[in-house]
Amino acid sequence: MAANVEIYTWSSCPFCIRAKALLTQKGVEFTEYCIDGDDLAREQMAQRANGRRTLPQIFIGDRHIGGCDDLYSLESQNKLDSLLQNSVA
Repeated sequence: MAANVEIYTWSSCPFCIRAKALLTQKGVEFTEYCIDGDDLAREQMAQRANGRRTLPQIFIGDRHIGGCDDLYSLESQNKLDSLLQNSVA
């Protein structure tokens, strides 16, 4: 069973675009929350992301992954695929 993947983004954020590209390349379906200019949504995201307010913020299942660099780090360590397959929310 595939993991539930959620990503908070801004539409023009290059890091958001890069993170979504990796997920799409891997064939991962994800829920995107585009929070352009929505301060309330950003605050809710920060609460889920342990205070982190930068974008993107990525969640796999119940686990907070972090941002784009964190996602690519998991990929380079060959840990991303197992998270995507095993983490179900």
